[in-house]
Amino acid sequence: MSLKTNQIARALLAGVAISVAGVPAFADALSSSFSFRIVEAAEGEEALIERGTVRPGEVVQYQLQHENTTEQALAGIVIAAPVPEGVTLTLGAESTSIKAVFEVQADLDPENDGLEWSTLPATRMVAGADGTLQPEPLPEDQIAAVRWTLSEPLESGEIALNSYRVRVN
Repeated sequence: MSLKTNQIARALLAGVAISVAGVPAFADALSSSFSFRIVEAAEGEEALIERGTVRPGEVVQYQLQHENTTEQALAGIVIAAPVPEGVTLTLGAESTSIKAVFEVQADLDPENDGLEWSTLPATRMVAGADGTLQPEPLPEDQIAAVRWTLSEPLESGEIALNSYRVRVN
């Protein structure tokens, strides 16, 4: 069984969100692009390749690029992206070219409605045998989205590169 990579790309692109505090027309402020490659390992070396299909168990690397196209620094940038259906996030493979706080989104506490954000290592609350809530490490397959909150302004002309990896279920 294989999936077409354009299905995975559409699912990700539909969910990418960028927010910029205090900039009402951020679409004009940032030039954004996204790409993905299949991660192949051979003889201890990794290669990122383009291919039209992926198979279960393969790893896909997503890269989000945002360039400040204004004359001024942009502060308060938050870049968020979904973990599409049919894949599982691979923790530890996320990266950023700009100092940022990385967070994951999942159902962390059954007493709160909806999904919450957490830095790593993330934990969730689960009911123990006696019904009391106990913390446990958040399983990677429960993560719905990722985000980077840039710690410093993105200067004029500067590019932020953020990437993360998923494994095809």
